[in-house]
Amino acid sequence: MTKLPLLLFIAILCSSCAVATLATTAVKTTATIITLPIKAIGAAVEAITSDSDDEEGEGVVDED
Repeated sequence: MTKLPLLLFIAILCSSCAVATLATTAVKTTATIITLPIKAIGAAVEAITSDSDDEEGEGVVDED
């Protein structure tokens, strides 16, 4: 009879840890899902747009 409250306490403690872990995992997954398309769009824009500094600097030799 004295072990029952202890077992209930342990069961509640473990379940709350599981809920916290599940919530943390959900937040991390959501953050990854949100940032992945943003990174992909940024990479695509970087690949499509030309960098004017690179084009202007071609063929110029620095004579020191």
